[in-house]
Amino acid sequence: MPSTRLVPVGGIRHTLAEPGETQVAVRYEVDAASGRVHLTARYAGATDAPTLPAFGLEWTLPKQYENLRFYGLGPEETYHDRLHGGKLGIFERTAAEDNAPYLVPQETGNHEDWRWAEVLDAQGHGMRISQAGSEHFAASLLPYSSLMLEEATHQNELPPVRHTFLRLLAAQMGVGGDDSWGAPVHEQYQLPADRAYTLDVNLELF
Repeated sequence: MPSTRLVPVGGIRHTLAEPGETQVAVRYEVDAASGRVHLTARYAGATDAPTLPAFGLEWTLPKQYENLRFYGLGPEETYHDRLHGGKLGIFERTAAEDNAPYLVPQETGNHEDWRWAEVLDAQGHGMRISQAGSEHFAASLLPYSSLMLEEATHQNELPPVRHTFLRLLAAQMGVGGDDSWGAPVHEQYQLPADRAYTLDVNLELF
C-alpha cells in the first residue's frame, strides 16, 4: 500500500505502491490573508519503473458539487491523443454528462489544457482551480472514481452515486484505440516513468 508522511512547511511526501519506493512530494501553501491554497505535486521520475497512466491527484467531494465550468478544451472529452476535436473556450458541464456510458466502464470525461475551472453546487458555491505555473493541466469531474471505473466490467456493477470525484492531472497518457478496438497508445502519447511531472495549481473557495 502507498505510505504517506508529513514533511515541513505544509507538505506531504507520498510513496507510490511500486517497487523501488517511488517518491511523490505534495505541498500545500496557504495564503493567510486570502485563504488561497497553492498546491504542487511533484514526481521526479524513476528508472526501471513502468510507464505511467497518469500523474495527479483525485479527491472525493460531496455529491452536490457536480457542476463544472472550465476554460480549456471542450466541450466533449479530450485526451493527449484526442485533441483536435476539442475547441478552446469556456464550457459548462455536469459530472453525469461527462460520464460516457460505455458498455464496459472505462476512462472517460477528461479535459485537456485547463487554465481554470470552477466546481459548483446548485447555489453556485464551490471551488476555483487555476493554473499557477507555466503549464496547463488536465482534469475530470465524474460521479465515479478511477478505481470504480476500472473495477467494474459492466455498467450495472457501478455503485450508486454518493459522491463526486475531482481528478487534477499534470499529465495523462493517450487512450489509443486507433482501430476502434485494441490498438495501443502511440509512443509519443505515453508518459515515460523516468520523466519529471509537476501539477501546479491554486485553489480558492467561494
